[in-house]
Amino acid sequence: MTGCKVVCLHSAFGLTEGVLEFADLLRAEGCEVTTPDFYAGRSFDNVADGVAHRDEVGYRELLARVAEADVDGAVLIGFSLGASFAQRLARPGVRLVALIGSLDPLPPEKLWCGVDVQLHQYADDPWVDDEDVPPFRLAVEGSGAMFEHFVTPGEGHLFTERTQREYDRELTELTVDRIVAHLS
Repeated sequence: MTGCKVVCLHSAFGLTEGVLEFADLLRAEGCEVTTPDFYAGRSFDNVADGVAHRDEVGYRELLARVAEADVDGAVLIGFSLGASFAQRLARPGVRLVALIGSLDPLPPEKLWCGVDVQLHQYADDPWVDDEDVPPFRLAVEGSGAMFEHFVTPGEGHLFTERTQREYDRELTELTVDRIVAHLS
């Protein structure tokens, strides 16, 4: 796995210990990982404050900050809000888009760009609408790419965030293993 390039895009919590821990797990697998901080050093303990900051700065401004990341040949891993950005940055040449705890539905007229996708979530994740998954899967597979959906029993949102009650170290490690296995 040496030489694998990964860009981890943080959630509305900001660039947290959870994202940095996830990046370190990927580095231990031989990946070169970058973690852009599009919140410019701000982080939040609860999602309401993080979403308020997102709204204050503006989604488009944050996306513009993320768009500066070099994604050619990279794996894009998005955590919640970062998953939305990962979907928008996906283009031919990106190796994989891994969405953790979030999925933005594609408008019916929008085609997927031919990049493989993994969606990782708890069965009862308030930020993933089950009705959005089948049409997204069809769009990805219709583009000739592979779609993998990993649903873990349980309730919660970001199982990778160690400060949240739903944090699960084993599931976080399993998610890293699934991403790495996809690239092998």
